Amino acid sequence: MSTRLVIVAALLATLTGLWLFEQNHALRASLANAQQLAQEQNATLTRLKTALNATAELAAKNQQAQVTLRQQLDAASAQALQRENAIARLLNENEAFRHWYRTELPDAVRRVHQRPACPSAAHCLQQLPAGQSLPDAGKRAAN
Repeated sequence: MSTRLVIVAALLATLTGLWLFEQNHALRASLANAQQLAQEQNATLTRLKTALNATAELAAKNQQAQVTLRQQLDAASAQALQRENAIARLLNENEAFRHWYRTELPDAVRRVHQRPACPSAAHCLQQLPAGQSLPDAGKRAAN
């Protein structure tokens, strides 16, 4: 009976060893998968941080550009107001200037002002004659 007990114990130890070997193999595979996943997530995190930094830098540049444009707009508005005030002052002070200011524009100038507005610069370029220079306003066009 003791031999059988030793054989059963050896068989049980062998089965336990095989089970532990299988569990060890499964855990190693799981660890390898987890390490690969961690590396992929680390690479993704690095890419996202780089993209975030680039976006933050672009946002800062855009903010600075907006500040610059607002300053330019304020300067242009102040200059336009200054011009309007100068024109109003001249109209009030100078009779000849007031007469010139109220006279009608010549037909050619009026037609330029009556042209439809361009929604963008590209549309305005399409209205200009291709490859031809604009006529000199001081000379008659050759027909």
